Amino acid sequence: MADFAREHNLPEVMPAMCNPDYTAMELIHARLIRKTICANGCVCDYTICGDKDEEYLKQHEEYIDDEGYRRNK
Repeated sequence: MADFAREHNLPEVMPAMCNPDYTAMELIHARLIRKTICANGCVCDYTICGDKDEEYLKQHEEYIDDEGYRRNK
């Protein structure tokens, strides 16, 4: 999808494709930790942990970047 969006100059659709991954993980009592995204870089770097792993989650706060992606520090 990221390649298609790049080839067709459609980067604005990618947050809508990537952000629901966070919600999907929350529905199965997990959390997605994603530091980089292939839509605006070269790799999608992510970890999945349990939603009760509070220490790990504190270390990787979630935020929304300037392009509208949900990401983690």
